[in-house]
Amino acid sequence: MILMKTINIGIVAHVDAGKTTTTENLLFYSGVIKAIGKVDLGNTQTDSMELERKRGITIKSSAISYTWNNVKVNIIDTPGHADFISEVERSLSVLDGAILVISAVEGIQSQTRILFNTLKALKIPTIIFINKVDRVGANCNKVFEEIKKTMSNKIVRLQELYGEGSREVYLNNLDETNDDVINVLSDLDEVFLEKYVNGIEYDKKEIQEKLSIYSREGGLYPVLFGAASVGLGIKDLLDGICSYLPFASGDYSGGLSGIVFKIERTNTNEKKVYVRLFSGKISVRDRIEVPNKDMMEKVKKISGLENGKLVEISSIEAGDIGILYGLTSFQVGDVIGIANNRTKNISIAKPALKTNISAVNKEENRELFKVLTFLTEEDPLLELGMDDGDKEIYINLFGEVQMEILSSILEDLYEIKVEFSNIQTIYKETPKNVGTAIMRMQEGVNPFWATVGLKIEPAGRGEELKYISNVSVGSLPKSFQNAIEEAVVKTSKQGLFGWEVTDIKVTLTCGEFSSPVSTPADFRDVTPMVFMEALYEAKTDLLEPLHEFELRIPQNVLSKAIWDLETMRATFDNPIIVEDEFLIKGLIPVENSKEYKLKIASYTEGKGMFLTKFFGYKEVPFEFTKTRQKATYDPLNKKEYLLHKLNAIRD
Repeated sequence: MILMKTINIGIVAHVDAGKTTTTENLLFYSGVIKAIGKVDLGNTQTDSMELERKRGITIKSSAISYTWNNVKVNIIDTPGHADFISEVERSLSVLDGAILVISAVEGIQSQTRILFNTLKALKIPTIIFINKVDRVGANCNKVFEEIKKTMSNKIVRLQELYGEGSREVYLNNLDETNDDVINVLSDLDEVFLEKYVNGIEYDKKEIQEKLSIYSREGGLYPVLFGAASVGLGIKDLLDGICSYLPFASGDYSGGLSGIVFKIERTNTNEKKVYVRLFSGKISVRDRIEVPNKDMMEKVKKISGLENGKLVEISSIEAGDIGILYGLTSFQVGDVIGIANNRTKNISIAKPALKTNISAVNKEENRELFKVLTFLTEEDPLLELGMDDGDKEIYINLFGEVQMEILSSILEDLYEIKVEFSNIQTIYKETPKNVGTAIMRMQEGVNPFWATVGLKIEPAGRGEELKYISNVSVGSLPKSFQNAIEEAVVKTSKQGLFGWEVTDIKVTLTCGEFSSPVSTPADFRDVTPMVFMEALYEAKTDLLEPLHEFELRIPQNVLSKAIWDLETMRATFDNPIIVEDEFLIKGLIPVENSKEYKLKIASYTEGKGMFLTKFFGYKEVPFEFTKTRQKATYDPLNKKEYLLHKLNAIRD
């Protein structure tokens, strides 16, 4: 049996470049759908929801496939917004290739450059499709030169355009020996250059092969033109995908390796786990290990993609994607089997903002929490929690746009109107020195039948919380030790300034119990007082979240930009000139730069570009220290804490 080759592609674009129309036409001309849907009518295969049209984001369709030239092509929807760069990276990592759609009228937007830079950084081979060539104001030569100047000079134009900007526009394929092709191949291929210099005649087939090889490696970017709304250039694009993007490679007989890239739920609330397989094979009834948990789950059913439909299949093999049912504990980003280089390069960013969220109709808050729990499965970067004290729901997120989109999803899909309040930057604390404390059972203010001694010391940056017990299970039973560790983790969420304590090493130095009166609750209740006393002795430094940033601005606003960056306490390298822009790279506190994207857009008339990505945490100068009100009783105030605990016990 000859196995059909597979390519997994993503189609990415700035808003209004025609991504959905391009997708619809690929499906229509490949014979998957009988009629081309219109976004305005809400009858497209992808992006049919009102929210998706308004926001230019993808929610509904996760993947769809077609066959062309005996190649199976899976189109995987990818989020495209700059606020979700880490999520975009995660979705893109499952692709073999991409199509970047650019409008011939609007040209390159800052979003286009963000997407292209991400594809380039992840080494994903890409075809550039310049769309809307039939629209008034289309200027393909200008857009082509702009791509060359601001994105990559390794671009190859494969078609000639006649009558652009009108209904009469048509395309001709360029001769393979045109200057573009010769120049780019000469740069990439020494043998080719040598032949050229020595005046040896080219074989067109050889040139075509070299174009395919270098394009599939991501060394050059083929440029195709079209007008998706009238189907112009779509067949060339279908051919181009098979000629210039790499086929999915995979070792069918090798060890199992794949990644979960999306999670959805069925109408009956069953979990659908979307998986890209890099090697091995998954069959129905296989048992798969859940990452970081000592458990296995059984695959009950598998859906495969086949010419626009989901069909039930018995197995999926390396290179393909499928939907698994029965895996209730899996989350987006989980590795199935063993990690490989494709699964390792995904950066897991941390949200640096926290906000309260509540339903406008307070009676819907319980339902809101339930819905948000499902949404955090689909997007693990949307961290969800509830304050113990006032039972308020909060979420951690990346930015304002994510809030807008979340609000729309909740209203459009679940009919829950929400409001946000109290948006805060998430600071953290870390111990300055070593601190120790001990409380003995029934001594001093300790009314509990438990003795606990803790030592606190600084750990390395990025190590989070490390807990070690120096007390043997023989002298302090496991159930009591577990209660102490649980209490340490919980108490560390609010340090001396009210923020979570991180990069901390906590050692249990002493633990005693009295049989038969001691209970795990005694250890759970006394540990917070010991922890906070040791932390008070160690003292803490405040850490603030930083973003790595890249700022591109027109030359005439350089002094304004530098003044802004210094005011925001950014640290940065000297500006460098790239074409007719200045490029500045550095680190900037999240708190000070929340609104800066909007500010730049206004003072550069939309020409400036401010890209940020989570970098990590760094000490805050003393004068900028921020405290946060504690949501629970502070164990450092032992009297108040004990009063609360003993009242709770009596109740």
